[in-house]
Amino acid sequence: MLNAPSATTRKSNGFTLIELLVVIAIIAILAAILFPVFAKVREKARQITCLSNEKQIGLGFMQYVQDYDEKAPFSRAVMDGGDWWTSRMLSWKDLIYPYLKSGGQPYNNGQPYANHQSGGVFACPDNTAVWSHDAPIYWGMHDDAYNTPGAGGDETTRFPRSYAVNGGAGHNELGSQGFWPCVNDDSCKNNSGAISILQAPASTIMVAETRVMFPDVSPDYVGYQCTASGIPAGGQTTSCIQGHSAGMTNFVFFDGHAKTMRAIQSVQQDLWDAYANNPGGQQNTINGANGTKEWNPGF
Repeated sequence: MLNAPSATTRKSNGFTLIELLVVIAIIAILAAILFPVFAKVREKARQITCLSNEKQIGLGFMQYVQDYDEKAPFSRAVMDGGDWWTSRMLSWKDLIYPYLKSGGQPYNNGQPYANHQSGGVFACPDNTAVWSHDAPIYWGMHDDAYNTPGAGGDETTRFPRSYAVNGGAGHNELGSQGFWPCVNDDSCKNNSGAISILQAPASTIMVAETRVMFPDVSPDYVGYQCTASGIPAGGQTTSCIQGHSAGMTNFVFFDGHAKTMRAIQSVQQDLWDAYANNPGGQQNTINGANGTKEWNPGF
């Protein structure tokens, strides 16, 4: 005959309420610790992807320069007066596209695409204004079909707006004439684009990250504020230049190397090659950058 188990030998197979609460509390504490870490890791991964994209863009530039007698591609080409900021306007992205073949869409005889495709290396995953659908092209100043948000008719329907060439390059050497060649734009149509004119190509920014739709940006944009969708406006926490955490952004230099650094430092050291004859403008840009939370998190 079997004996019934005594009270001292009985064991409960479940958790008590207190034990469950302790486990839940431990999980909550771990989540509170790890989730910010995971978020920072994801953010860092996106920043690294943006830097890698710029490195590939830099290599595309270098290949183009080698094939075209040490001349840079034009920053933009406006073959007809009606081409401005439409799908018929060409930019440097079209010229280095054959060397990269990643992201963007072909010219399509100037006909607009209904929708954009993958941005590939031309799209920074950290950028808050990758496609022009997020904001009217030219900020809605022109009233036509190409400028309607979502219409798919402007130049950034073919290429995203994450990167732009440094419009300040060459101003220290050439004055107001500048470096980048272009087509049918009086401000740059006589520029040569000859790499040899740059005194320090390895420390001169070639490509910067941007939120605005222009194919080229000036160094002053570091001190300008834009909405997250790329519209210039005061009272914003974000710059017209796309940033990452701790006031950092990515650049490609004229020797093809890519680097992450503080945006304010790039202006202080005049890596934009633009302020030798304009120290007042340089200080104004620094002041504007110091007043923008993206570059000065403590502001």
